[in-house]
Amino acid sequence: MDIDKVMVVGGGTLGSQIAWQTAFSGFEVVVYDNHEDSLARCRDFHAAYARTFVDELGKDAADVEAAQRRLTYTTDIEEACRDADLVSESVPENPDIKTAVWSMIGKHIPKHCLLTTNSSTMLPSMFADATGDPSRFCALHFANPIWIGNIGEVMRHPGTDDAVFERVLEFARQIGMVPIRIEKEQPGYVINTLLVPFLTAGMSLVVNGVASVEDVDRVWMISTQAPMGPMAWVDLVGMVTAFNVSMLLAEADDGSTSEIAKKNAAYLKEHFLDKGHLGRSTGKGFYTYPNPAFEQEGFLTGEDLLQGQD
Repeated sequence: MDIDKVMVVGGGTLGSQIAWQTAFSGFEVVVYDNHEDSLARCRDFHAAYARTFVDELGKDAADVEAAQRRLTYTTDIEEACRDADLVSESVPENPDIKTAVWSMIGKHIPKHCLLTTNSSTMLPSMFADATGDPSRFCALHFANPIWIGNIGEVMRHPGTDDAVFERVLEFARQIGMVPIRIEKEQPGYVINTLLVPFLTAGMSLVVNGVASVEDVDRVWMISTQAPMGPMAWVDLVGMVTAFNVSMLLAEADDGSTSEIAKKNAAYLKEHFLDKGHLGRSTGKGFYTYPNPAFEQEGFLTGEDLLQGQD
């Protein structure tokens, strides 16, 4: 199962990172999105990643330029699917959207192509049939940013072919990830099984007025020596994903978790989505970027609380 050309579906926060990391690792990559403005934003992301790789990660400028040459962008689904050897899908965390996208891809993709979803919380079996060939389909899930939290969680569903599962694990390693074998379907894989309750609890503290954004993060950072707290994590994940996951939790549970998730989703919509503030990627979420408050000197000691006081 040779892989030369990779098709990335969705050029948002994670899709753009997957495309960049894959191209930097030597693969030809085409990014497909059905909106030109989304592709323009993806190009901007890639320009920023190029600077990050050189200035912050110490990568060779020639290697970065070569990665940029391996990237193409299109709104033409037939063009994107042509000659693809592997698909990585990162569209919004909505089962109807994912099913529709995979039904469309299945009509045009080559018969040999491996099919993967980067879904954060949903099971691949939920839309495996929509691909047209469930045996070639599994999940390949990434953390954010993928070149720092470099795990590649590969989760099979009951119909995934053994050879496909093993080849996707190998591909994860080829693009610099540590492959994580998930032999049994689990909503949220390993990382989000741990992360989603953490972020939900953090948001709930803020939404219910228990503590400020800064104090929620300050408590976590001081107590665990973590580099950032749950609210900063929500900004990094992005408000669209946080909202969609909250809605899925609200629909999947009929108890207290559902009520918490509904309230969090409503808050995210009113205060962020409706205003176009989508988190770190747009420069505004619970914090303002660049140079958010939690990275400033004095944040962990509480000295920022004294500013403006006599």
